[in-house]
Amino acid sequence: MRQFLRFFFLIVTISGISCTAQISWESGDPWDDDYYEEKRYPEIPDIYERSVSISFEEADLMIRSALEEENFKIIKVAHVSEGMKEQGRTDFWEDMHIYMVCKLSDGYFILRHNPQLVGFCPYRIYTYRNKEGDLVIGMVKPSLAVKYMGNPDSKAVELLRKHDIQLKKIIDEITSK
Repeated sequence: MRQFLRFFFLIVTISGISCTAQISWESGDPWDDDYYEEKRYPEIPDIYERSVSISFEEADLMIRSALEEENFKIIKVAHVSEGMKEQGRTDFWEDMHIYMVCKLSDGYFILRHNPQLVGFCPYRIYTYRNKEGDLVIGMVKPSLAVKYMGNPDSKAVELLRKHDIQLKKIIDEITSK
């Protein structure tokens, strides 16, 4: 019996050495969550803004067109500056608007296991005129909702990050003109 155990231990040791020789940690730890995120998604700040010297009317047309091209639906546009003026507040930011947008086709996959994320829907793209007179176009990135997922869902995370990239691309294209 001792000889069998020694032989078994020898075989396990040899096979263990040959298996571990194949693992490489040079490119990072594949079991670490950040390993995959860094490889697949660019880092986008939670609030992403760019500024451009164009009229709001021109930007409005470009935003609407770009959102439609990426299959986002505009649910509502809130005209914040106009509302403030109606209340008699004249010392407020000009051209402040909030576009509430969504992709209904992806909403099912994002909300099915985490209905509380509905509070992050619809996504928001906003505009305002800064002190230099440029129009700022920005967003709160959709994947911020991942921090509040009670039930981790890889499909939902993937979609939210994809929407981050799409909305950033829209903002970058408009502000690069």
